[in-house]
Amino acid sequence: MFTLYTAPLSGNGRKVHMFLEEVGAQYQLSRLDLLKGEQKNPDYLKLNPNGKVPTLIDDGFVLWESNAILLYLAEKFPQARLLPTEAQDRARVFQWLLFEQTTFRPPLSLLMRQTRFTPADQRDQKAIAQAWSEVRTNMEILQSALSGRDYIGRTFSLADLAVLPYVYLASALGADLSVWPTVAAYYQRLSARPSWQKILAWQ
Repeated sequence: MFTLYTAPLSGNGRKVHMFLEEVGAQYQLSRLDLLKGEQKNPDYLKLNPNGKVPTLIDDGFVLWESNAILLYLAEKFPQARLLPTEAQDRARVFQWLLFEQTTFRPPLSLLMRQTRFTPADQRDQKAIAQAWSEVRTNMEILQSALSGRDYIGRTFSLADLAVLPYVYLASALGADLSVWPTVAAYYQRLSARPSWQKILAWQ
């Protein structure tokens, strides 16, 4: 059985949680309260020295970094076909996993910190404006990638698991997805999956 250390509102945690649900894996959740700093507790830092979520334990094997966890799980559950076997399709998934972490997620994380956890009179309005500009650019990139297809790649894959939580976050922070109708349809399609609905219900 897997143990997943995560937090309900963590986008990185949600993508791993969704994978486990998608494949019907046996797992247990170990919830960390990030606002209380539980991710910085000494016992947890022994598992994940970054003091972040998620962390996965598989029969004593400890792994952190959400997309590394996704890749590991895809190897453990090849029957789920969430990581393509054809070289170019596989490379495309890797491309989007990197894009999600280095480009798509960061401005949304900044907006989350600034608008949800920073007092109004202490917010960096210039940084917020720049982050929204980056979000709009990234949504255009995603809109183009989804043109004529249901998923980022040829089939539902790790790329979709990685991107979905941050499309959700963009919407939750106030982005009007109707500006990007293909992205909006993509979000509606993926968010209807039972795995995602179960994750949203976990608080």
